[in-house]
Amino acid sequence: RAKQTTLWTALIRDYCRHHRIFWLDLAAAAASPLFHNVAIHRRLADRDIQFFAGAMVDNGDAQWDASMKRVLVFWRRPAEWGEAIYSWVEDTGRNGTVMTVYEIRLGEHAKSRDFYNLDLDLTMLALQALELHGKAALFDGKASDSLGVKFL
Repeated sequence: RAKQTTLWTALIRDYCRHHRIFWLDLAAAAASPLFHNVAIHRRLADRDIQFFAGAMVDNGDAQWDASMKRVLVFWRRPAEWGEAIYSWVEDTGRNGTVMTVYEIRLGEHAKSRDFYNLDLDLTMLALQALELHGKAALFDGKASDSLGVKFL
């Protein structure tokens, strides 16, 4: 069962990376090619999908939403996304500047970067990881996307 779990969690992570899926809705995914092979009429059982999602959470490769019906899949860990953002900050001379989360995720200057259009929840986790390591300071905004970030 351990080998099967390792293979399935790697497949889920790779599938999500390939399709740039951040939130995997388990009910919707059950009908997707990830868990349903139409050609051979095989489908992974819902309880197994739930089990593998839970294994990903336990391993730090995903995070449940409040309903435990979706997982935020970390095909890159939040700290890795944070480092990608910080590298961009350093490469573009933005150290010491304040930016909004919107500018980081969807700004014109970020279009060529891997983190462009990164899920908002994952962006926040990445920025919190940077804050934890003393590379950023977060400032309150009215909405998450308007939150200010000062890069140190």
